[in-house]
Amino acid sequence: MRIPAQLSDGVKLLIGIWMAGVVIAMFLIVPEYVGLGDAGRIIIMHVPTAWITTVAFAISAFYSALYLWRRQVHQDAAAVAAAEVGFLFCVLATVSGAIFAQIVWGVFWNWDPRETSILVLLLIYAAYFALRSAVDDQERRRRLSAAYNLFAAVTMPFLLFVAPRVAESSLHPNCAFIQGSRCEGVTLTLGGARIAQLGDLIVELKGLEARGDLVVAQVEVRTPGLAEIALLEPTYELASGSPADRPEFPGQQFMLALEAVDLERGTALVNMEAPGTGLLSNQRTLGTFMAANIGFLALSIWLYRLRADLIMLQERLAQRGGIHELPA
Repeated sequence: MRIPAQLSDGVKLLIGIWMAGVVIAMFLIVPEYVGLGDAGRIIIMHVPTAWITTVAFAISAFYSALYLWRRQVHQDAAAVAAAEVGFLFCVLATVSGAIFAQIVWGVFWNWDPRETSILVLLLIYAAYFALRSAVDDQERRRRLSAAYNLFAAVTMPFLLFVAPRVAESSLHPNCAFIQGSRCEGVTLTLGGARIAQLGDLIVELKGLEARGDLVVAQVEVRTPGLAEIALLEPTYELASGSPADRPEFPGQQFMLALEAVDLERGTALVNMEAPGTGLLSNQRTLGTFMAANIGFLALSIWLYRLRADLIMLQERLAQRGGIHELPA
Protein backbone atom coordinates (compact mmCIF):
# COMPACT_ATOMS: atom_id res chain seq x y z
CA MET A 1 0.00 0.00 0.00
CA ARG A 2 1.44 3.35 -1.06
CA ILE A 3 1.60 6.09 1.57
CA PRO A 4 0.12 9.47 0.49
CA ALA A 5 2.78 12.06 -0.34
CA GLN A 6 1.68 14.50 2.37
CA LEU A 7 1.71 11.79 5.02
CA SER A 8 5.12 10.60 3.83
CA ASP A 9 6.53 14.12 4.06
CA GLY A 10 5.08 14.47 7.54
CA VAL A 11 6.67 11.21 8.65
CA LYS A 12 10.07 12.29 7.30
CA LEU A 13 9.79 15.61 9.11
CA LEU A 14 8.80 13.87 12.35
CA ILE A 15 11.75 11.47 12.10
CA GLY A 16 14.13 14.38 11.49
CA ILE A 17 12.80 16.32 14.49
CA TRP A 18 12.87 13.19 16.67
CA MET A 19 16.49 12.36 15.80
CA ALA A 20 17.53 15.98 16.30
CA GLY A 21 15.93 15.85 19.73
CA VAL A 22 17.84 12.65 20.54
CA VAL A 23 21.16 14.25 19.58
CA ILE A 24 20.39 17.35 21.66
CA ALA A 25 19.34 15.20 24.63
CA MET A 26 22.58 13.21 24.37
CA PHE A 27 24.62 16.29 25.20
CA LEU A 28 22.26 18.48 27.22
CA ILE A 29 20.07 16.05 29.17
CA VAL A 30 22.06 12.83 29.59
CA PRO A 31 24.54 13.19 32.49
CA GLU A 32 28.17 12.18 32.09
CA TYR A 33 28.94 8.56 32.82
CA VAL A 34 31.09 8.48 35.96
CA GLY A 35 34.68 7.86 34.96
CA LEU A 36 34.02 8.06 31.22
CA GLY A 37 32.74 11.61 30.87
CA ASP A 38 31.34 12.47 27.45
CA ALA A 39 32.56 9.16 26.01
CA GLY A 40 29.63 7.34 27.60
CA ARG A 41 27.18 9.28 25.43
CA ILE A 42 28.19 7.38 22.30
CA ILE A 43 26.37 4.31 23.67
CA ILE A 44 23.12 6.16 22.89
CA MET A 45 24.04 5.79 19.21
CA HIS A 46 26.17 2.64 19.19
CA VAL A 47 23.74 0.14 20.71
CA PRO A 48 20.65 1.04 18.58
CA THR A 49 22.65 0.83 15.34
CA ALA A 50 23.98 -2.58 16.40
CA TRP A 51 20.59 -4.16 17.13
CA ILE A 52 18.98 -2.63 14.03
CA THR A 53 21.75 -4.32 12.04
CA THR A 54 20.55 -7.67 13.36
CA VAL A 55 16.88 -6.91 12.66
CA ALA A 56 17.54 -5.65 9.12
CA PHE A 57 19.64 -8.66 8.13
CA ALA A 58 16.99 -11.00 9.57
CA ILE A 59 14.26 -9.24 7.55
CA SER A 60 16.43 -9.50 4.45
CA ALA A 61 16.77 -13.26 4.95
CA PHE A 62 13.01 -13.57 5.46
CA TYR A 63 12.25 -11.92 2.13
CA SER A 64 14.93 -14.01 0.39
CA ALA A 65 13.22 -17.14 1.68
CA LEU A 66 9.88 -15.81 0.42
CA TYR A 67 11.39 -15.13 -2.97
CA LEU A 68 12.77 -18.67 -3.27
CA TRP A 69 9.28 -19.93 -2.44
CA ARG A 70 7.07 -17.59 -4.49
CA ARG A 71 9.46 -16.00 -7.02
CA GLN A 72 7.94 -12.51 -6.75
CA VAL A 73 10.17 -9.61 -7.77
CA HIS A 74 9.07 -7.29 -4.98
CA GLN A 75 10.27 -9.84 -2.42
CA ASP A 76 13.75 -9.79 -3.92
CA ALA A 77 13.68 -5.99 -3.86
CA ALA A 78 12.67 -6.04 -0.20
CA ALA A 79 15.53 -8.45 0.60
CA VAL A 80 18.08 -6.21 -1.11
CA ALA A 81 16.76 -3.04 0.55
CA ALA A 82 16.82 -4.61 4.02
CA ALA A 83 20.36 -5.94 3.44
CA GLU A 84 21.56 -2.49 2.39
CA VAL A 85 20.02 -0.91 5.49
CA GLY A 86 21.59 -3.59 7.67
CA PHE A 87 24.97 -3.05 6.04
CA LEU A 88 24.75 0.72 6.58
CA PHE A 89 23.87 0.36 10.26
CA CYS A 90 26.54 -2.32 10.68
CA VAL A 91 29.14 0.16 9.43
CA LEU A 92 27.79 2.82 11.81
CA ALA A 93 27.96 0.39 14.74
CA THR A 94 31.53 -0.59 13.84
CA VAL A 95 32.76 2.99 13.48
CA SER A 96 31.04 4.25 16.64
CA GLY A 97 32.35 1.24 18.57
CA ALA A 98 35.89 1.90 17.37
CA ILE A 99 35.66 5.54 18.46
CA PHE A 100 34.38 4.50 21.89
CA ALA A 101 37.14 1.89 22.19
CA GLN A 102 39.81 4.51 21.50
CA ILE A 103 38.44 6.78 24.22
CA VAL A 104 37.88 4.10 26.84
CA TRP A 105 40.46 1.39 26.13
CA GLY A 106 43.06 3.46 24.28
CA VAL A 107 42.90 1.65 20.91
CA PHE A 108 40.61 1.83 17.88
CA TRP A 109 41.15 -1.74 16.79
CA ASN A 110 43.04 -4.75 18.17
CA TRP A 111 41.16 -7.68 16.57
CA ASP A 112 38.97 -8.07 19.61
CA PRO A 113 36.50 -11.00 19.11
CA ARG A 114 33.55 -8.65 18.62
CA GLU A 115 35.45 -6.40 16.24
CA THR A 116 36.71 -9.36 14.23
CA SER A 117 33.29 -11.03 14.01
CA ILE A 118 31.50 -7.86 12.91
CA LEU A 119 34.20 -7.27 10.26
CA VAL A 120 33.64 -10.81 8.95
CA LEU A 121 29.89 -10.10 8.87
CA LEU A 122 30.51 -6.94 6.82
CA LEU A 123 32.64 -8.92 4.38
CA ILE A 124 29.95 -11.62 4.04
CA TYR A 125 27.31 -9.06 3.10
CA ALA A 126 29.74 -7.16 0.88
CA ALA A 127 30.11 -10.45 -1.01
CA TYR A 128 26.30 -10.59 -1.28
CA PHE A 129 26.25 -7.24 -3.07
CA ALA A 130 29.21 -8.27 -5.21
CA LEU A 131 27.36 -11.42 -6.24
CA ARG A 132 24.35 -9.42 -7.35
CA SER A 133 26.58 -7.15 -9.42
CA ALA A 134 28.44 -10.05 -11.04
CA VAL A 135 25.42 -11.92 -12.46
CA ASP A 136 23.71 -10.39 -15.49
CA ASP A 137 20.70 -12.67 -15.84
CA GLN A 138 17.90 -11.27 -13.70
CA GLU A 139 16.26 -14.49 -12.56
CA ARG A 140 19.57 -16.25 -11.91
CA ARG A 141 20.88 -13.25 -9.98
CA ARG A 142 17.81 -13.14 -7.76
CA ARG A 143 17.86 -16.88 -7.13
CA LEU A 144 21.59 -17.10 -6.34
CA SER A 145 21.62 -14.00 -4.16
CA ALA A 146 18.55 -15.19 -2.23
CA ALA A 147 20.22 -18.53 -1.52
CA TYR A 148 23.44 -16.78 -0.49
CA ASN A 149 21.47 -14.41 1.74
CA LEU A 150 20.07 -17.35 3.68
CA PHE A 151 23.62 -18.60 4.22
CA ALA A 152 24.64 -15.14 5.44
CA ALA A 153 21.70 -15.06 7.85
CA VAL A 154 22.76 -18.40 9.34
CA THR A 155 26.24 -17.02 10.09
CA MET A 156 24.91 -13.80 11.62
CA PRO A 157 23.82 -15.15 15.06
CA PHE A 158 27.11 -17.01 15.40
CA LEU A 159 29.21 -13.97 14.47
CA LEU A 160 27.26 -11.47 16.58
CA PHE A 161 26.33 -13.51 19.64
CA VAL A 162 28.41 -16.71 19.86
CA ALA A 163 31.91 -15.96 18.55
CA PRO A 164 32.50 -12.88 20.76
CA ARG A 165 31.78 -15.01 23.84
CA VAL A 166 34.12 -17.88 22.95
CA ALA A 167 37.10 -15.91 24.25
CA GLU A 168 37.41 -13.12 26.78
CA SER A 169 36.83 -9.82 25.01
CA SER A 170 39.39 -7.15 25.80
CA LEU A 171 37.40 -4.27 24.32
CA HIS A 172 34.04 -5.54 25.53
CA PRO A 173 34.35 -6.53 29.19
CA ASN A 174 30.56 -6.82 29.42
CA CYS A 175 30.66 -8.31 32.88
CA ALA A 176 32.25 -5.08 34.09
CA PHE A 177 30.35 -2.62 31.93
CA ILE A 178 26.78 -3.88 31.82
CA GLN A 179 24.69 -3.04 34.87
CA GLY A 180 23.73 -5.98 37.06
CA SER A 181 26.36 -8.38 35.71
CA ARG A 182 29.54 -9.56 37.35
CA CYS A 183 33.02 -10.66 36.31
CA GLU A 184 34.47 -13.84 37.79
CA GLY A 185 37.98 -12.42 37.99
CA VAL A 186 41.21 -14.44 38.19
CA THR A 187 43.12 -15.82 41.18
CA LEU A 188 46.82 -14.98 41.27
CA THR A 189 49.54 -16.68 43.34
CA LEU A 190 52.78 -15.19 44.62
CA GLY A 191 56.10 -16.23 43.13
CA GLY A 192 54.92 -16.26 39.53
CA ALA A 193 53.24 -19.61 40.02
CA ARG A 194 50.09 -18.19 38.46
CA ILE A 195 50.04 -15.66 35.64
CA ALA A 196 46.57 -14.95 34.28
CA GLN A 197 44.74 -12.79 31.79
CA LEU A 198 41.98 -10.19 32.11
CA GLY A 199 40.75 -9.43 28.61
CA ASP A 200 44.03 -9.23 26.71
CA LEU A 201 45.94 -7.83 29.70
CA ILE A 202 48.47 -10.12 31.37
CA VAL A 203 48.41 -9.83 35.17
CA GLU A 204 50.93 -11.27 37.63
CA LEU A 205 50.98 -11.04 41.42
CA LYS A 206 54.30 -9.60 42.61
CA GLY A 207 53.54 -8.85 46.25
CA LEU A 208 50.88 -9.23 48.94
CA GLU A 209 51.11 -7.70 52.40
CA ALA A 210 48.93 -6.50 55.25
CA ARG A 211 49.17 -2.84 56.25
CA GLY A 212 46.94 -2.44 59.26
CA ASP A 213 43.34 -3.06 58.19
CA LEU A 214 44.33 -3.03 54.51
CA VAL A 215 45.86 -5.73 52.38
CA VAL A 216 47.93 -4.30 49.52
CA ALA A 217 48.60 -6.34 46.40
CA GLN A 218 51.28 -5.49 43.89
CA VAL A 219 50.05 -6.60 40.48
CA GLU A 220 52.13 -6.28 37.33
CA VAL A 221 49.99 -5.52 34.29
CA ARG A 222 51.28 -5.96 30.76
CA THR A 223 49.41 -4.54 27.77
CA PRO A 224 49.26 -6.33 24.37
CA GLY A 225 52.64 -6.61 22.69
CA LEU A 226 54.28 -5.49 25.95
CA ALA A 227 53.71 -1.91 24.81
CA GLU A 228 53.42 -0.89 28.46
CA ILE A 229 54.15 -2.57 31.79
CA ALA A 230 52.76 -1.11 35.01
CA LEU A 231 52.79 -2.10 38.65
CA LEU A 232 49.37 -1.47 40.21
CA GLU A 233 48.51 -1.63 43.91
CA PRO A 234 44.85 -2.45 44.54
CA THR A 235 43.86 -2.75 48.20
CA TYR A 236 41.37 -4.80 50.21
CA GLU A 237 39.65 -3.87 53.50
CA LEU A 238 39.77 -6.76 55.94
CA ALA A 239 37.07 -5.30 58.21
CA SER A 240 34.45 -4.90 55.50
CA GLY A 241 35.71 -7.69 53.26
CA SER A 242 35.53 -5.50 50.17
CA PRO A 243 37.87 -3.82 47.67
CA ALA A 244 39.25 -0.42 48.60
CA ASP A 245 41.61 1.37 46.17
CA ARG A 246 41.02 0.44 42.54
CA PRO A 247 43.82 1.73 40.25
CA GLU A 248 43.17 2.15 36.53
CA PHE A 249 44.64 -0.20 33.94
CA PRO A 250 47.33 1.43 31.75
CA GLY A 251 45.73 3.50 29.01
CA GLN A 252 42.20 2.51 30.05
CA GLN A 253 39.45 3.78 32.29
CA PHE A 254 38.57 0.37 33.68
CA MET A 255 39.93 -0.44 37.12
CA LEU A 256 41.70 -3.31 38.84
CA ALA A 257 39.94 -4.46 42.02
CA LEU A 258 41.25 -6.78 44.73
CA GLU A 259 38.16 -8.81 45.68
CA ALA A 260 39.55 -11.54 47.95
CA VAL A 261 42.88 -12.42 49.59
CA ASP A 262 44.48 -15.34 51.40
CA LEU A 263 47.67 -14.13 53.08
CA GLU A 264 48.68 -17.61 54.29
CA ARG A 265 48.52 -19.11 50.81
CA GLY A 266 49.67 -15.94 49.09
CA THR A 267 46.72 -15.76 46.70
CA ALA A 268 44.61 -12.84 45.52
CA LEU A 269 41.43 -12.66 43.47
CA VAL A 270 41.66 -9.67 41.12
CA ASN A 271 38.96 -8.40 38.82
CA MET A 272 38.03 -5.73 36.28
CA GLU A 273 35.48 -3.08 37.21
CA ALA A 274 33.79 -0.27 35.33
CA PRO A 275 34.37 3.31 36.51
CA GLY A 276 31.02 4.13 38.08
CA THR A 277 27.46 2.91 38.06
CA GLY A 278 25.47 1.31 35.26
CA LEU A 279 25.15 3.58 32.25
CA LEU A 280 21.37 3.18 32.04
CA SER A 281 20.69 3.50 35.75
CA ASN A 282 19.89 7.20 35.30
CA GLN A 283 16.30 7.83 34.17
CA ARG A 284 17.25 10.64 31.79
CA THR A 285 19.86 8.41 30.16
CA LEU A 286 17.42 5.51 29.92
CA GLY A 287 14.72 7.73 28.39
CA THR A 288 17.11 9.15 25.82
CA PHE A 289 18.40 5.66 25.04
CA MET A 290 14.87 4.35 24.40
CA ALA A 291 14.08 7.42 22.28
CA ALA A 292 17.23 6.74 20.23
CA ASN A 293 16.11 3.15 19.65
CA ILE A 294 12.71 4.32 18.44
CA GLY A 295 14.25 7.02 16.25
CA PHE A 296 16.79 4.72 14.61
CA LEU A 297 14.11 2.10 14.04
CA ALA A 298 11.88 4.65 12.30
CA LEU A 299 14.84 5.91 10.27
CA SER A 300 15.76 2.39 9.18
CA ILE A 301 12.15 1.66 8.12
CA TRP A 302 12.04 4.86 6.08
CA LEU A 303 15.37 4.05 4.40
CA TYR A 304 14.19 0.50 3.72
CA ARG A 305 10.94 1.61 2.08
CA LEU A 306 12.73 4.30 0.06
CA ARG A 307 15.33 1.87 -1.27
CA ALA A 308 12.78 -0.90 -1.96
CA ASP A 309 10.59 1.52 -3.93
CA LEU A 310 13.61 2.71 -5.91
CA ILE A 311 14.63 -0.86 -6.79
CA MET A 312 11.09 -1.67 -7.94
CA LEU A 313 11.05 1.53 -10.02
CA GLN A 314 14.27 0.42 -11.71
CA GLU A 315 12.75 -2.99 -12.37
CA ARG A 316 9.63 -1.51 -14.00
CA LEU A 317 11.61 0.92 -16.13
CA ALA A 318 13.94 -1.87 -17.24
CA GLN A 319 10.99 -4.07 -18.20
CA ARG A 320 9.50 -1.25 -20.29
CA GLY A 321 12.85 -0.67 -21.97
CA GLY A 322 13.06 2.86 -20.63
CA ILE A 323 16.59 2.41 -19.27
CA HIS A 324 19.18 -0.30 -19.09
CA GLU A 325 18.68 -2.29 -15.91
CA LEU A 326 20.83 -1.15 -13.03
CA PRO A 327 22.24 -3.98 -10.91
CA ALA A 328 20.62 -3.96 -7.46
